[in-house]
Amino acid sequence: LIFVDVSAFAVLPHLKLKIFHFWAWSWSNVTLEQTRLLIAALRFDPTFILSISTTPQAEKKPTWILMWRPPWGLTSEGRNEGFKAGDCILTYNRSRIEEAAAVVFHYSGLDKDTMPWQHYRGREQFYVFFSMEAPSYVKHGENRAMDKFDNGFINWTMTYRSDSDVFCPYFESKYARLYVLRARSASIHLLWVVSNCELLRGSRLRMDYVTKMVEAGFPVDRFGHCFKNKEEFSSLSEKQLQSYKFYLSFENAEHCKDYATEKFWRNGIQYGRVPVVWGPSKKDIEYLAPPGSFIHTEDFESPAKLVEYLLYLDKNDTAYREYFNWVRNPGEGMERIKKLYSRTREEVLCDKLLSNPTENIHSSMTDFFYNSEPTECLA
Repeated sequence: LIFVDVSAFAVLPHLKLKIFHFWAWSWSNVTLEQTRLLIAALRFDPTFILSISTTPQAEKKPTWILMWRPPWGLTSEGRNEGFKAGDCILTYNRSRIEEAAAVVFHYSGLDKDTMPWQHYRGREQFYVFFSMEAPSYVKHGENRAMDKFDNGFINWTMTYRSDSDVFCPYFESKYARLYVLRARSASIHLLWVVSNCELLRGSRLRMDYVTKMVEAGFPVDRFGHCFKNKEEFSSLSEKQLQSYKFYLSFENAEHCKDYATEKFWRNGIQYGRVPVVWGPSKKDIEYLAPPGSFIHTEDFESPAKLVEYLLYLDKNDTAYREYFNWVRNPGEGMERIKKLYSRTREEVLCDKLLSNPTENIHSSMTDFFYNSEPTECLA
């Protein structure tokens, strides 16, 4: 397959050119039609969409979203100043607080502030709690309490949890990188990259599970800080990275609601590998992921039983490729998935702000973020 870089296309006056990058997948015996289906499965057009307007439009007054502070105070961790999300613009400029329709607070966002709130707050403004981290890490890894956000300070939540006021998943189809998956070498099976070895209970449990898989006879290529070979992983070629059939999408938290990170999306689905999941419940992943796209450890009574199944799939291409049926025959389930991920998190927030919104006052963020989780999540 040949891909053309369209990023350098010129934009004429009053011409709006909207380009959606796409992925493609090429088995040695896959047809162009099957490749088109993969692209369409999680994207919304197989090449790109042109939206053309030849008439100048009146400039709208922007809707501002104020990011109170970048995550952990690190500008490298947040969107850029002026980032456009639909009809909204993101800013870190606190002088715009009176103009802002929403003020977004990362869970570290009040580190430099004393409470009660000393700054402006409009009666119709939305104060949004934002987190992409599992509560197990925030509580035990960073030793944080949520009391600064209690007492009704927050009237919307924006997290990876599907019960948040603004759903904010790790996967964003609009910004997904393009990967080309070629025929895999039969000698390369399963990849795992991990850097958090012992900090959390979940970290220790997943390390133990993978050790038992290796002992049961399945070859796992393990990289990262935990195995003191980060440099070796960095030296792998793109061809080598594309040759793995499976990826261990093992999170560092057990049963934290809807917590499926880049380990599942980027390292598994986007690379055309079958994710093997530990951490989030199977029920949660079934809601979040393309139907039939993953293997879950809950379905096996032991690591050894999982290994037996993976070895079977490794020798049976027909059975293995069933995990990509969501590509060839998307069905109604994929329509729901495409809709779920059709907008970026900031676009979802913007859409909500511009659609006659109602507030959802959270009297206790401690209850929402910590106390509502299963016992295993915070153990």
